Amino acid sequence: MKNLKLTELLLSLTPSELKRFGDLVRSPFYNKNKKQITLFEYIERNINSSDIKSLKKEDIFKAIYPGEKFNDSKLRSQLSDFKKLCEKFLIVTEYEKRPEDQKVYLQTSLSSRSAGKNFDAVSNEIGIGFGENYYKGFEHYLRMIGFEKAMILKKGTNVEVNLDKHYYKLSDAIDHYFLSSKLDLINSFLSRKYHVLGSFKLDLKFTDEIVKFIEANLNELKKTDPFIYCEYLIYKMMTDTESDKYFNVLQSYVIKNISKYDHASLEQVYFPMINFGFNKVALGEIEYLEKIFQIYRSFEKRGFYSDMEYIQDIDFISIGIAGLRLNKVQWTEDFSVKYESKLKSSYKESTVNLVHSLVCFKKKKYDEAISLLNKVNYENSYYYLKSRETLLQIYYEQKEFVALESLMDSVRHYLKRRREVLSIHYERYIMFMKFLGMLLKVAEEDKSKIHMLKKELKKNINVIGRDWLMEKVIELGIKN
Repeated sequence: MKNLKLTELLLSLTPSELKRFGDLVRSPFYNKNKKQITLFEYIERNINSSDIKSLKKEDIFKAIYPGEKFNDSKLRSQLSDFKKLCEKFLIVTEYEKRPEDQKVYLQTSLSSRSAGKNFDAVSNEIGIGFGENYYKGFEHYLRMIGFEKAMILKKGTNVEVNLDKHYYKLSDAIDHYFLSSKLDLINSFLSRKYHVLGSFKLDLKFTDEIVKFIEANLNELKKTDPFIYCEYLIYKMMTDTESDKYFNVLQSYVIKNISKYDHASLEQVYFPMINFGFNKVALGEIEYLEKIFQIYRSFEKRGFYSDMEYIQDIDFISIGIAGLRLNKVQWTEDFSVKYESKLKSSYKESTVNLVHSLVCFKKKKYDEAISLLNKVNYENSYYYLKSRETLLQIYYEQKEFVALESLMDSVRHYLKRRREVLSIHYERYIMFMKFLGMLLKVAEEDKSKIHMLKKELKKNINVIGRDWLMEKVIELGIKN
């Protein structure tokens, strides 16, 4: 089937979604064309038994129009309508995920009908929901805009009714929607520029005006608008010279109020804090490991990971790395076992094998670690480099120096080919390779060389594997 857009849509559906799509196709509310039902049933039978892309249009036509001569125009018309039904299904699916938006849509519909009692009941229900929201993101204010517009539309039919309070509330909702959505955009943009924040100049309209307004009203916003307050702290954390101060304020505020956040709100603050913390660690500020680990433990206790549909593979690995670097071996193992089912199937095996190999390495079970590393597929450069880094360390521990030097050569070539992609991490890995080479040479030389290597490592605080390198240097000094 060469209808690439339709094929792409169908292949994106999970088995349960495909079943529900069938329900929609069979529903006369959405579809009155029985040929579409026949087409769905034909595709459903073949989507798992063969490659859907290889289905011939003549066979599809025969299934829809048995006994008729092939007509390409009629087939294209049916496939076009089928694609529209698939798109309708995706729209309905997203709509069903937003019960709060549904109520506002209902209120808007009722505002133009002779259904005053129903309108009042729905409006009261929405108003109660607004009051229960602790972390008011921009979607909250977007709903509030819709709510106040519906109130004005319904009550505005009576010219004697004073609508001032609704216009003021609408204006306030629009202002807060602008502030919150713009801050969210700015921070999302900045998070993708973390490696050049020192030299990157933000050129987005109203940024300075928004920050100035927030700072003038910071104490009030801290009490009434945690979303805007936290997004402000995230912005300052990524741009201010006193970034550490803003990280600490944000971490303290979130952990203190963590029980008040819903899951989506926690995600909004979790990833900026974790990414910032690991960037600090990458720059050699090792004290951030404890801060990151405190976030992991607090969020795990809150049920954050249990509530996730999926845990990102890189986040899962990073949690393991942080725990092991702080010698929280049992906690790391328990976390991995408890939440590995939350990984997407396409990454699950490689992610679990990599984390378990790191645990084995920490326990000095080197053969077991190698066996697990051999099962890791290199989904991207992160998997490759973490696996190779660990294997290099194992070869050194096992005194497999021939294999070590061969692998070092291979990794150097890999790094050179991906210099631009790796950005700041290129230099960190190059330094690791440099110090590992020095470690091999100094192993047979005098104590002064060992002291010099130790001194160099102390100066270069952002080297990958620095803790392990320093440990090996200290061991050499004791032996000599």
